[in-house]
Amino acid sequence: DTNPATLAPLGLLIEEQRTNSIRNNTMQGAVAGTPGTLPTNWSVSGLGTLTQTVVGTGTQNGINYIDVRFNGTTSTTQLTLRFEQTSIIAAANGQSWALSSWVSFVAGSLTNINSPHLATNLFDAGGNYVGEGPSLGFALTGTFTRYTATGAISNASTASIRPYFYILFNSGAAIDITLRIGLPQLEQGAVATSVIPTTTTALTRSADVASITGTNFSSWFNAAAGTLMVQFSLPAQATSTSIVTAGDGTANERMIVNSATNRAGTGWRVVDGGVDQCDINITSSFAANQSVKTIGTYAVNDFAACQNGGAVGTDVTGTLPTVNALYIGTNGVSTYTNAHIQRVSYYPRRLPNSTLQALTS
Repeated sequence: DTNPATLAPLGLLIEEQRTNSIRNNTMQGAVAGTPGTLPTNWSVSGLGTLTQTVVGTGTQNGINYIDVRFNGTTSTTQLTLRFEQTSIIAAANGQSWALSSWVSFVAGSLTNINSPHLATNLFDAGGNYVGEGPSLGFALTGTFTRYTATGAISNASTASIRPYFYILFNSGAAIDITLRIGLPQLEQGAVATSVIPTTTTALTRSADVASITGTNFSSWFNAAAGTLMVQFSLPAQATSTSIVTAGDGTANERMIVNSATNRAGTGWRVVDGGVDQCDINITSSFAANQSVKTIGTYAVNDFAACQNGGAVGTDVTGTLPTVNALYIGTNGVSTYTNAHIQRVSYYPRRLPNSTLQALTS
């Protein structure tokens, strides 16, 4: 994967299965004009005495976008651009959702405009509004940037969710702004993943699979002793996740380099016969999207782990699992990192603790 603005390499992106519930995020059906036609399934409210002009559609850094101008003297206090219709996207209390979109302004100014937001509305089974879901306020600029609103639904009446963008202003104010909106996505999950382009219906991307199996694994793996290192970066997610795993595809036999909840550190976990033999936790927090190096080493009754050249954690009791594959970006069973894997290194011996620190510095 690469940074869409700078094109700098970010690493191998491994993501879980996700669905973009917005049926048309590539601006199908949009027609330029005044007022023009918004993309199919999109709508606007709060225009009042403002003039709407669909300037056109295009791509920037491979991102489909629409440019819409709003100008005149306001007679309302909020302008809302909705990406879906009511009661289309099923949702329920307790679910986590992520709404993301690239947004910028490409003409006019922010004069008299306040509080740009990506937000969601919640509705009950009868289509009645019952509250707001995940929402994010941000400082709108001329740089085409992806913003993400995340959160869990906490309304027991929720039956559906609707994504939108809005701005606020005073009634009677003069405004003139051309907004650029690119590839909005609404997905069930705690963090946003890479965009799934849609045209007429919600679409699902399968989970990414990166693994080494069979003789491609057994030809270099040493069952008696070894060292596994990974360099990675994580988005702003709260849950613990497995970065790289040597295992057999079950929860009973595996060795895992993982990250802690809220990126509070990393760990090295060894499981044999369904029983934890080693669970070393390195409590050294790191920022979202920060590149981190973590290493774990194993031999019978001899385990150690280190993160970013820090103190080495050890465990001197435990047996070793029987493994037959290396799973990158997952635990080999169910969970995925939704992260960038930048490097994986394996050494077929138990390296000294000082070497663990040197390799991860």
